[in-house]
Amino acid sequence: MTRVEPVTPVEPGGRDADRPLVERYRTMLFDLDGVVYRGAVAVDHAAPALADLARRGRDRIFVTNNPARTPSEVAALLDRLGVPASAASVVTSAQVAAAMTAATVPPGSRVLAVGGAAVLAALRQEGLTPVRTAADDPVAVVQGSAPEVDWRQLAEASYAVAWGLPWIATNLDLAVPREGGMAPGNGALVHAVTLATGRVPLVAGKPEPAIFEYACRRGPGPHVMVGDGLATDVEGAHRSGLDSVLVLTGVTGVDDLLDAPPAHRPTHVVTDLRGLFRAPPPIRGSDDGHTCGPWHTRREGNEIVLAGGPGDRADGVRVLCQTVWAARDEGRPAVVGARSRDLLRPRQRESLRR
Repeated sequence: MTRVEPVTPVEPGGRDADRPLVERYRTMLFDLDGVVYRGAVAVDHAAPALADLARRGRDRIFVTNNPARTPSEVAALLDRLGVPASAASVVTSAQVAAAMTAATVPPGSRVLAVGGAAVLAALRQEGLTPVRTAADDPVAVVQGSAPEVDWRQLAEASYAVAWGLPWIATNLDLAVPREGGMAPGNGALVHAVTLATGRVPLVAGKPEPAIFEYACRRGPGPHVMVGDGLATDVEGAHRSGLDSVLVLTGVTGVDDLLDAPPAHRPTHVVTDLRGLFRAPPPIRGSDDGHTCGPWHTRREGNEIVLAGGPGDRADGVRVLCQTVWAARDEGRPAVVGARSRDLLRPRQRESLRR
């Protein structure tokens, strides 16, 4: 697949430091669940923010690991939630898996497809012929998830994978949210085939670079990934040479950020998508403490104490994380007390209830 040229990160105090994020990037890649919507409900402020981006001439590409919906179905859902989008602005892990397969087998090849209609459609779009059994002599296996995936599909995949055929998984998400709770994701189903065959697949979806490279070809650079997941959106952006924006409306909370290793640390943090339109104040300071707008940290023994506000809580998160990360990277103890954490949690709780 085509290699994406890395984006040069914005350095604190650099020429972009006083510009809103929307002015720093030409194309923004958006995760969906937790950023744009939760199930059938739009995240607060997401729809107007995305509309404003379009008015400003920014390309918006929606990137999802979900292989069970076609791009047209995703676009229709976005439209119902007040975010007009075309199928061309949607990238799914099924599309990327099909493109990876097409790059390794002859045109028209038979490919054993595990998944629903979206996986079949993606393979056909790439000029491949999806089949359902190993007896159909496939030359590769593409595995995605859908409600109709059952033991028979997994068994057929295992037969073909055991032969040594190329095997590409759409994604490795272990669990997915459903109305009744968390259900097994494609990663759990892939693991079943791994246990049966002793093999591991190539992977198309986040955090693998393949889906980022595919998505970046949909719009001009510089690009940035906007998401709510550290191990998918942020890590994938790091691995692809892209900046990242962590949105505090989804699965990642303050405690997760404080404990994040370097590969999971975002370039920017915003409370919600309105944060794309403001210039985040710079973080200044030294080992003993940092300031960011009205927020500041100080060291009291081994404890990092946050104080200040009531400015944007994302700035409080940023300055606290910067202080903790700097200390821990140097091997110094950095404990954050409950009072400091609580200063940042009310907005997070409010966001998660929306």
